[in-house]
Amino acid sequence: MGSCKCGCGNPVNDKNFLPGHDQKLRTMLVNEVGGLFALQELVDAGKKYTSGVMEPETFTSIVKEIFTKNS
Repeated sequence: MGSCKCGCGNPVNDKNFLPGHDQKLRTMLVNEVGGLFALQELVDAGKKYTSGVMEPETFTSIVKEIFTKNS
């Protein structure tokens, strides 16, 4: 038996989440970065960086900008 991956700590059997708790995690992540579009920008930047299309300095700049706007 494990714990729900949303962070609530409730026990789960063979699953990652209690029913509906995947949405709790999704909402928390979207709020953490400042919205759905910011999350999309972060994911896109991560893909470009890891595939070698984006320089580390540009990636770092984007990440800092996203988290600075939301702090």
